[in-house]
Amino acid sequence: MRGIFAKAVRLILHPVCLLMAAALFFALVRYLDTRWRFMPYTFSITLVIAAVLFLVSRRYAFSLYAAGSVVVLIALASLVKYDLKGFALHYYDLIFTGADKSAVSFLASNYTGILISAICILLAVIAGLALIFAFDSPLQLKVRWRAAGLAAVLPLTYLTFPPAVADQPAYLPYISGYNASSFFISLADIRYPFGRIELSNHVEAAEMRAMDASVDCGTKRPDVVLVLSESQTDLANFPQINAPAETLASFRSQDGIVRPLYVETYGGGTWVTNFAVMTGLSATDFGWQSSYVTQLMAGKIKGSFPETLAKCGYRTVTVMPMEYNFVNEGPFLTSIGFQDIYDMKAIGTKAEAEDDRPYFDFARKIIAEERAKDDRPLLIAIQTMMTHGPYDKPIVPSSLVAEAKYSDDAKANEYVRRVIAARKEVASFIDSLRVSPGSRGTVVMEYGDHQSEATRPFVEESLAGEPMLSDFRSIAYRTFVSIHGFGTPVDMTPFARPLDIGFLSSALAEAAQLPSSPLIRDLQSLRKTCGGRYHTCPERSLVDAHLSMRANAGMLVLR
Repeated sequence: MRGIFAKAVRLILHPVCLLMAAALFFALVRYLDTRWRFMPYTFSITLVIAAVLFLVSRRYAFSLYAAGSVVVLIALASLVKYDLKGFALHYYDLIFTGADKSAVSFLASNYTGILISAICILLAVIAGLALIFAFDSPLQLKVRWRAAGLAAVLPLTYLTFPPAVADQPAYLPYISGYNASSFFISLADIRYPFGRIELSNHVEAAEMRAMDASVDCGTKRPDVVLVLSESQTDLANFPQINAPAETLASFRSQDGIVRPLYVETYGGGTWVTNFAVMTGLSATDFGWQSSYVTQLMAGKIKGSFPETLAKCGYRTVTVMPMEYNFVNEGPFLTSIGFQDIYDMKAIGTKAEAEDDRPYFDFARKIIAEERAKDDRPLLIAIQTMMTHGPYDKPIVPSSLVAEAKYSDDAKANEYVRRVIAARKEVASFIDSLRVSPGSRGTVVMEYGDHQSEATRPFVEESLAGEPMLSDFRSIAYRTFVSIHGFGTPVDMTPFARPLDIGFLSSALAEAAQLPSSPLIRDLQSLRKTCGGRYHTCPERSLVDAHLSMRANAGMLVLR
């Protein structure tokens, strides 16, 4: 048996098998990258890895197999990330996520099956490569010749690096799923987190004027309640889902209309949605850095929505379901004007919360205490969690949501059950504010988030081959916003057109006559001129001028 096993391993080392493996590797790269344009660069990287391994090991077959394995494993990791989040693997994930203990813990506990599978595949590959190493005889080639081979292939990475295309954004490989090459392409961005921020490209092209940093507190200061509904969208967007009528009705504003809202992240990255709402910035303007804005921009933004309200006497509070340091969101929110941040430890929940009620109950407690104590106006931003994936196990009891068939897809069916339960909780919370709006009245704005992984098949079916993530007004980014005014008037005109997420807080300030500023008023003007579009505004130069004025006033630090 041992002899047969040894023959099998030696067969793998035969030049014919190496050629067959190379052909298979070529096909895998083509499948995982989906485009020819980036493949030469990926092959160049593979040769460099092989040359480095050969320099050390002197085993040419092992070096080739190991290099191919490294590239394929990275591509598979990128494929998983892209399927879950809609953004391919970037080297900065190793820094942003890998160094974040709370993020690693969250991923490990929520995606245990994927983690176990990855470990098993990695161990199998290591074992296979160890056998190949043992049976592959080292070549008696002097180190200077092996080093010369490495020197010969290194220039290929420069010569084959994909050039920029004028009408395509630099982040295209990440939102289009070029999973074999994205990680290696990202290595060209290593300089950015230690210096330049991508948003600078927009600012430098604009006029050099400074923005007035003053605040106009006005006369109306109602309580403001923001609800970020994690992973939720208007289920009426998907005819494949049979949702109850009362659930569909719960997405409506006070005038009975469901209003579209377009976010800038897909499948994950709730902090990106929250960033855009609170800052009045487009995360997409940050290019590949959009997923990492809470880390890159902490302490670098002034004049935000919560800071403006805080300057006018508001108590600003966030209720969040994750740990304070998760993706650096707590420190970031503190830096833009939130005075009190209550995370999962303060609330007493787990990150994998199976019910949104604790967040709403905690918010009710804060509202009651504030009104009983000194009755300052209150801005409270609540993030929910119940509808977050994965959806491989049911968490909603049948006593709360009936065991009906809402979708033929098992994941989607579980997702819909969670949405139904979550809508009941938010409706109950909003009703409690309707009954007790406080002496100044209360404005409630609920807004949806990125699409769930469970709806991805429906998104792909709806688009029928059209661009899914490169079109920022596609159904892939479409969610909802609903507005309610209790004891205070709200003008729905600012929400007459579908909005990009970066305009949301300034639109609310206009609708409810909240405290304002030149920054907020400029955003309101841009919203009208741009037809609700931010990153893709037809008059993009005006958006860049706005960003430039913020930067020149020290309200936006881009270094």
